Amino acid sequence: MPIPFRWRLLDIESGKTITECSDIEGLFTDRVFPVAPVYERYTLVSCHPAGPLRAAIDGTGPDWLGILVIEPAHVPGRPVDEYCDPSACHECAFSVEELLDVRLVGYRPAADGSDRLDVDLTGHRYDDDNNRHGTTAPEAFGYRLIVTGMDGRLDERAGDCGDIAGLFRERPDPWPPGPPVTLLGCRPGPTGSIAAELAHVRTDGTVSRMTWEHCVNGRIVATRPSAHGDGLVDLTLNRPIVDPLAGGDRALWDMWRSGGPTEPNLWAPLDRGGRRRWVRAAALHRSHEPDKPAGIVYHLDGRHVTDEDAFYCALGEAINGPGGWFGTDLFWVHECAATGDGATPGFRLIWHDSAVARAHLVPGYDRHTWRPALTFDDLVRFLIREGVELELQ
Repeated sequence: MPIPFRWRLLDIESGKTITECSDIEGLFTDRVFPVAPVYERYTLVSCHPAGPLRAAIDGTGPDWLGILVIEPAHVPGRPVDEYCDPSACHECAFSVEELLDVRLVGYRPAADGSDRLDVDLTGHRYDDDNNRHGTTAPEAFGYRLIVTGMDGRLDERAGDCGDIAGLFRERPDPWPPGPPVTLLGCRPGPTGSIAAELAHVRTDGTVSRMTWEHCVNGRIVATRPSAHGDGLVDLTLNRPIVDPLAGGDRALWDMWRSGGPTEPNLWAPLDRGGRRRWVRAAALHRSHEPDKPAGIVYHLDGRHVTDEDAFYCALGEAINGPGGWFGTDLFWVHECAATGDGATPGFRLIWHDSAVARAHLVPGYDRHTWRPALTFDDLVRFLIREGVELELQ
């Protein structure tokens, strides 16, 4: 049986195969995962501080605020005294900004001569698509400030301000677009433009569809005979892949190409970013076999659970064997535990060497998720709430 091509391009509309190729130049790039954030300086202009921000200014509380949520205080066309709930208002929801790892660095009387303050902060934006990536200020008259819950605290109002200097502006892409994609060693045939989902094909023929970030879109601008085989061609497109994989991912994908991990804990020597990449690769390559029968007891090897991503690696392997997946985060663990993704819901899980996680997964601020750290006690409560019969050893 001939070894199948490594990559398959599936038409986004019909799902039919457009072509297959041996390799893709521009899919794996020299990038670090996760991307290190760029810290910025912001000024809350004409600010009336309250709660934790007031305490930081007065010296009665820490100058580190954690996560600062910024909401439009008033949208044009709505009465000034009418409260707008961003969670219920589509117009406001996409104007909310989150600043992460925020610290107070200074303050002074407001330049407008009022009894308010101009307050200087450092931090970085939560990099999502709110408010057009933070490039344009929303149409609002002032902003409400909220410090979101850290270390078990509830969200607290932190005052309001008239404007925010340094936040709404153009920013360089932390990862400038890579070179245009070149499909190497393709079956000939495609011409014109391509809009395709990408699928990774193992040597046994198993096909794993990738996510939208890895779609191949663009116009074919060059075709040449390929060095990958007689009758094959290389196709160069005029656009890059939106979110290429890290260069360090290639070894993982080569392993899954040849069948996947053959023994557990191969992820254990990896750093936190490497473990996250492992979980992502496991998610994309997971099998979709029927759930195993009820009554099976699963054993989680806890010797290497020293961070949140290690828990997902170990849980996936406990349920679905080496390289197995049972969630990339708590949302997906919830989905798997409720609907089954290898185990019939309501299963029994024995967590061996749980003292390792208890010692490492402690309260704090996680500078990988930029959120309050997920603790061992959080995980225990979560698993029990999801119907898992949990035994700690």
